[in-house]
Amino acid sequence: MSMFNPDTFLDATIEAPTEKRPPLPAGDYTAVIGEVKSRAWQGKKDPTKSGIAWDIPLTLEIPADVQTQLGLQQPTITLTDSIMLDLTDAGTIDNSPGKNRGLRNYREALDMNKAGDVFSARKMTGQAVRVKVKHELYEDQIMERVGGVARA
Repeated sequence: MSMFNPDTFLDATIEAPTEKRPPLPAGDYTAVIGEVKSRAWQGKKDPTKSGIAWDIPLTLEIPADVQTQLGLQQPTITLTDSIMLDLTDAGTIDNSPGKNRGLRNYREALDMNKAGDVFSARKMTGQAVRVKVKHELYEDQIMERVGGVARA
């Protein structure tokens, strides 16, 4: 039995500021896909819009020179990509032409998008891909985003 008590953290004090990590340079990184999670979403501006999204954790391998440049203590950083799924009226994944571009991009990056391939999100876990990291400005701060995926 563990002596760990999560309530201890409620009383823990911190005197140093919590600092933001410098953003990764934009570019391509090798990444391993973690466990894909499914979640329901509902529109904030239009609550009548809803659907299913897959959240895809991507553990990026950070080259040694970038680790040094940014003062990173760890060789990997995890970013999460999300893809909104197009669904049929029956509530299944819409596999018709032009639908589910994000899903198609992942399947092609993983070489799992051929006729006859049996695919599920769980098959993505542990697979390597190449990830394009891009930057977006949000409230005067640079935010890292997954700009695309390709074969590793």
